Amino acid sequence: MIEFQTIKIVLGKKKVFNSEIEKEFKLKKNSVEYKTGIFSRYIASDIQTSETLALSCVKKIEKKYLKDITHIISVSNTPSYAFPSIASFIASELKIQNKLNCIGVNSGCSGYADAVCIAYDIIKSNKDSNILITTSDTYSKFIKKKDKYIKCLFSDGGSATIISYSKKGWKIKKQFSETIPQTQNFLKMENLNKKKQFISMDGPQIVGFAIQKVIPKLNEFLKDENITILIHQAGKIVIELIKNSIKSKKKTFMPTNYKQFGNLVSTSIPLIFFQNYKKIMSSKKIIICGFGVGLTHTHILLEKN
Repeated sequence: MIEFQTIKIVLGKKKVFNSEIEKEFKLKKNSVEYKTGIFSRYIASDIQTSETLALSCVKKIEKKYLKDITHIISVSNTPSYAFPSIASFIASELKIQNKLNCIGVNSGCSGYADAVCIAYDIIKSNKDSNILITTSDTYSKFIKKKDKYIKCLFSDGGSATIISYSKKGWKIKKQFSETIPQTQNFLKMENLNKKKQFISMDGPQIVGFAIQKVIPKLNEFLKDENITILIHQAGKIVIELIKNSIKSKKKTFMPTNYKQFGNLVSTSIPLIFFQNYKKIMSSKKIIICGFGVGLTHTHILLEKN
């Protein structure tokens, strides 16, 4: 069984409002919020990278949680280096002397859920394991200047979570992960000119994926009404579809924040967790649901004894 000991968050330095995009692309006032539900985002500064965001989060964690770290799992789609993983850079910066395993997960919006599954399996085999999970993405640095559709969706940010064993913690009662074949081109970043990488996204395909795959599987996990859902904040269309699919379950708690923060990719779920930490920690059942790059979706049902 696992416990989420602490979670820390760092966002991109610049807060951006829709008015800037609407002015830049000569769009109607409030048109971006109408279509996406988002009215502000956070963009990394020139000196903020996926590495510095992750490390900034880790430096916020109390030293008592870091001294016995056995594993670092870093999640990012936008590292500055192809290898080694961000986890290795964090280990070096922290000067951790004990035996340590660094794991890099090249996954986007399902990445935090994937990392929790990995951490759970490690702790299940060795209760003395103490695991640091970091998430960090800077999508804004990889979006074409004239791509108004992607530009108005994504934010930059990072998180750090400590997970360890606890007798009174959560047990994974059910989990599911799936990558859909022939969908790798629907959300991707490729090196177009050997100098600069850019993100491309097929919005309708992503929405269709959520409707056909994510929502039905999420509903399979929702047999109990008295449950908390931590779901990736993809944006207005998908979140509203999910809300409508579970509206009969009145005791279900599903916090959202995409309006204020946009799509934070791998940091989306940790931020929701951070903002509602006390309420979530008192929950008996939690569903963590991430979906995106791949196209992949991961669902975890955690239950306290």
